[in-house]
Amino acid sequence: MNMKRLASAVMVLGCVSAFAKPPVAKAPDAKAPAEKAPAAKSKDPEVWITIGSDAVGFVNAALMGEGLAAPARVGEKGQVTALRLPESQLPLVSAVMHNQFHRCGGFFYHGTEAEALAAMNAPVVETPRSLAANYTLDNPYLVNTMQAGLDPANILATITHLSTTYPTRYFTSETGAAAAAWLADEWQGYVPLDRDDVAITLFGHSWLQPSVIATITGTTFPDEIVIVGGHLDSTTSSTTNPAAPGADDDASGIATLTEVLRVAMAQGYRPAKTVKFIAYAAEEVGLRGSQAIAQEHKANNRNVIGVLQLDMTNYKGSTVDVGIISDFTNAAQNTFVTNLIGTYIPGVQWANTQCNYACSDHASWNSAGFPVSMPFEALFDGRNQRIHSAADTLANTDVTGAHALKFAKIASAFVAELAEGTLTITDTTEPAVAITAPAAGATLTGSVSVTTTATDASGISRVEFLVDGAVKFTDTVAPYTFTWDTGATPNGAHTLEARAYDRVNLPATSAIQVTVSNSASVAGYDPALRAPRCFSVSESCDSGALLNGRANLGPEVNFPNTINNSCSDGLSGSYHSDESNDHIKVATVDGTPFGPGKLVRIEATVWCFNVTNDKLDLYYTGNAATSGSPAWTFIATLRPTAKGRQVLSTTYTLPAGAVQAVRARFRYGGSPTACGTSSYNDHDDLVFAVQP
Repeated sequence: MNMKRLASAVMVLGCVSAFAKPPVAKAPDAKAPAEKAPAAKSKDPEVWITIGSDAVGFVNAALMGEGLAAPARVGEKGQVTALRLPESQLPLVSAVMHNQFHRCGGFFYHGTEAEALAAMNAPVVETPRSLAANYTLDNPYLVNTMQAGLDPANILATITHLSTTYPTRYFTSETGAAAAAWLADEWQGYVPLDRDDVAITLFGHSWLQPSVIATITGTTFPDEIVIVGGHLDSTTSSTTNPAAPGADDDASGIATLTEVLRVAMAQGYRPAKTVKFIAYAAEEVGLRGSQAIAQEHKANNRNVIGVLQLDMTNYKGSTVDVGIISDFTNAAQNTFVTNLIGTYIPGVQWANTQCNYACSDHASWNSAGFPVSMPFEALFDGRNQRIHSAADTLANTDVTGAHALKFAKIASAFVAELAEGTLTITDTTEPAVAITAPAAGATLTGSVSVTTTATDASGISRVEFLVDGAVKFTDTVAPYTFTWDTGATPNGAHTLEARAYDRVNLPATSAIQVTVSNSASVAGYDPALRAPRCFSVSESCDSGALLNGRANLGPEVNFPNTINNSCSDGLSGSYHSDESNDHIKVATVDGTPFGPGKLVRIEATVWCFNVTNDKLDLYYTGNAATSGSPAWTFIATLRPTAKGRQVLSTTYTLPAGAVQAVRARFRYGGSPTACGTSSYNDHDDLVFAVQP
């Protein structure tokens, strides 16, 4: 069959490997087929895993499909099977678990057959090993004060650092180890010099990346332990792009618990019971880091009274805010967590969901007999589709950090109510802050550098830059600067503010008045609608360079550049080889300003891969300022006539509406629709003002 690509891509979630991508069918314009995985080495060490019995047939088929022998079955009990196989085949097992079952991890790694059989035969934990857990809610001062100190900007800063500084955080990589070292230093920096009750340690393993543990020893009941954890490692499924930013999976969880630790230290929190914050290594390859730590606590009879797992917190994929993982967790503690949500986080909605056997580090604690809960960022069916790819970036999650903040509030309430304790807040002086550029009253055009000074005796945690009350940028490192694209702001008078926060979250603000004066015909990025926008009425609106590329392919910023992020781009292919829509311009035919009933011309610059199968669908809406996806009206489907760069155009009549938009959907195959799912689709919107 002569075709360019497979009709649909295999969904990849969890710890996938180079085996996860299916081969692409050969055609005149297509890339070379994906390489097959290498066979196991002759001296490959054998390892053991326990896995859900429902997955064994899929694992056998995948291995045999690569010319490898099926793993040896060494035991089976109930819904769990123990297998023996060469260690090099574990990535393929991971791929199967994620492609077929969407389980992160999806199996337990074991170094010996005895360990595997013991895990397989372990009884279902009904009563936890821990004692003295108190699930009453009687510490509102602690909870409310700690929650008040949480800041999503700090969560975003940690996500950004982890996902952009380290090309991968894979458990055997140098950068994975470097990420652990950085995190330990970051946590140590939060600890005041007089806090000898706090220790930041590295938990070493047999592989390169250590786990990181922050321990705050309890003042009254130090032998009772409360744990909040997430996994530090990341992985990718790509055979051609080794980047594994892991912004959501699981930099978001690490950033969320890091912010809770920061606030605890800044507010002088001294828990009555010992609290541990843990960043686990090697979750993506059989929950190996958390297994080692949970089993160490079990072997030493440590009284862990509660564990909270934060694996992905910053992608709202469901109508509910929080999915409570109900399998392989503790029912009583889950009720405690949902009571915390109902009492301390008004408006946050939750529902039960399941992710099945060994899907994240909570399973390690459950297997060891400790009570554990895992609040997840969505119902499992609404999980983030981009994890374990180069597209798992902050831009493809909640760029405001508001969703992750909900989980930081859950974690701080969990710690405050379960570990109890006291706070000592001594800093009551607001910081000093001043905008040093531009000058008050200045007229601004294009990109403008905004600079601010900010000082405080206890230090500055961040400076927010606001335009007309809306936060545009946050800087955490002096000198505090912000490049303001004034093209995204309507012409006229505006209030520019710099709001500084000290280490205990006390704010102070400096404000000036400025005037913006830009051409009305060039679009700027509108962070509210999340698409290019011409704010003032003109005779034309031009996207400029904002749309050049597709998804994470090429220089396109703020992708997908669709209103309210309502339609995603396909992730396959490469820049200016495969399909992309690079530019949109809308202009009146008669050269007068936009108005209802005016005939306008759309010009879309596309990059064509295949003249037979590539098509451009154009749509318009008269109501772009909507809270969701607009109602789109079809204009036309246009066909390119040559490969490469091409300008396609047509006309339509403007409807009524003060804020309108056009959408260009450039696709390979398929049929017209305003939002498609092909892995080579590019969707772009251009928003513009229309006079009444």
